[in-house]
Amino acid sequence: MKRYVKLLTALLAGAFLATACYEDKGNYDYSTTGDDILVYRMDTMKNVRLTWSYDEEIVIEPGYKILHERVSESDLAYEWSIDGEVVSEERILEIDPLRVGRHAGSFTVIDTGHGIRYSTIFTLVITSSFAEGWVILSDDGGQSLLSFINLVDASTPGELVRDVYGDVNGEALGSDPRKIRLVAYDGQTPFYEWEVLQGSGSVSIDQATMAKVADINTEFIGGAAPEGFVPVDGFQRDGGSILLSEDGKVYQRDFSFYNDYPVAHSGKYGTTPVYFDGGMEITLMNGFDHFTNKSYGHIPFALLYDRQNNRLLSVYGFNVKGNIASEFGTFRAVRIPEASAVQPGDTDPESGLAFPDVAALGDYTVEKMGARVAFSTTGVATTATNILLLKGKTDGKYYLLSFDYKMNSETSVAITLNWFRAMPEVEGFGAESLFEVCVAGIETVFFTAGTNNNTLYAYDLLEGTAAAVYTAPAQITSLCPGVVAFPNVLESILPYVKTNYKDRMLLGTESGQLVLLDISEEAVTAGSTPEIATFSGLGKVVDMDFYVAKNPYGYFGF
Repeated sequence: MKRYVKLLTALLAGAFLATACYEDKGNYDYSTTGDDILVYRMDTMKNVRLTWSYDEEIVIEPGYKILHERVSESDLAYEWSIDGEVVSEERILEIDPLRVGRHAGSFTVIDTGHGIRYSTIFTLVITSSFAEGWVILSDDGGQSLLSFINLVDASTPGELVRDVYGDVNGEALGSDPRKIRLVAYDGQTPFYEWEVLQGSGSVSIDQATMAKVADINTEFIGGAAPEGFVPVDGFQRDGGSILLSEDGKVYQRDFSFYNDYPVAHSGKYGTTPVYFDGGMEITLMNGFDHFTNKSYGHIPFALLYDRQNNRLLSVYGFNVKGNIASEFGTFRAVRIPEASAVQPGDTDPESGLAFPDVAALGDYTVEKMGARVAFSTTGVATTATNILLLKGKTDGKYYLLSFDYKMNSETSVAITLNWFRAMPEVEGFGAESLFEVCVAGIETVFFTAGTNNNTLYAYDLLEGTAAAVYTAPAQITSLCPGVVAFPNVLESILPYVKTNYKDRMLLGTESGQLVLLDISEEAVTAGSTPEIATFSGLGKVVDMDFYVAKNPYGYFGF
């Protein structure tokens, strides 16, 4: 009984003490130091911006809350870290623009009185606005410079962004620039890269962000390009690609496939150059690579001029969705089929000249190459009309050769000779002159001539006549028409492939000017190509290319 009374007394005493503590809760503090500050997750806060453009100063005001009065605002310190580096110790982050891409960040509030840190992490996304427009490769005092002109709308160019590569990547581009070209990878979602080919520092760049993807010289077996390799051109298909070196050698790689689509950069270029019967030294390349994506009406071949044997070769590139029945990179000699109505040696009824043989050009050498799209279909085969500028070995005069080329497979080729005529003699036209064939649109070839190659001429393919249409302030060093509309295209895909800039051409000069010209049929017929916009300050313009985002079935590059 006494034991029971003692136990009951202890329980009642405990209950009394517990009640006393409960009723006097406001007079005691049982919270733990370390729970005094709440730092909010930034990705859940609507007033915190975590996506910025590559050229914007970044300003972020974070959110946090002091939970206990024993912590004073005056005792707090702050720390911002981006990619593992402390970039600020201010409450509000204010830093210069960052490179394009995703950056790991953290914000920390430090209770200096108690030595406790409260943190939250976030991802900072830096974007670019290089979706549509011209890229310009120039030589600025011995250094390569990549710039960009965006499109505001269907007829208006935006501002010039000078040194866009340096702004985005925080490094110099390289030197001895040669060519800028667009390549595409036919994945489930196609994506594009710019290749900057130059004597030193050739790189692949993400088309949408301008961020560097790879050093091209490291994309060879063993991680280094062959000695003497200077890339000047290339040909890209979903099955693989080839690169042309300044010394006339061609290097090739094939891509691996996953889920029927090629894996970008999965294959390496061989360090041994491609060999074809009789050897070859390639000096010119005219490739329709990725006429459209996913083999929807593309022209999967490149035409190459072999100076060593004075002949034309082609490389076949059809290898789609993992189908290796026709392997990428099949080289062959270009020959006129025996069944063709017009054969080499036949007389062109218009000019009276005998057609040369494309497999053995004899008295002519190829100086320039260009092509037009003759017809676009829904299959692989699409006809290209090649326009070649030839030079006579004996008379030193220039000639134009036109022939259609259609390749259904590596063994099914259709070639038709169209016409062969003398090039109109224009003062100052020579080896340094530019020769730009309009891929579609008006039947025109643009070329440069004059005492300093500062005069732009338009050659009418139908009439066979040439006329000066523009005089530039300095030597013209680059011409780049916009992406054009396809002729004779099927009505079902017409809405996807028609583009806005087929009547525009960007002209670049030795002294660093850019001029956007109106090259519509009306303007050319009237004898002038009016200036729409001008830009300056780029150094010698070496090359340019144009991109406009379209439906995956409607973009082409060449």
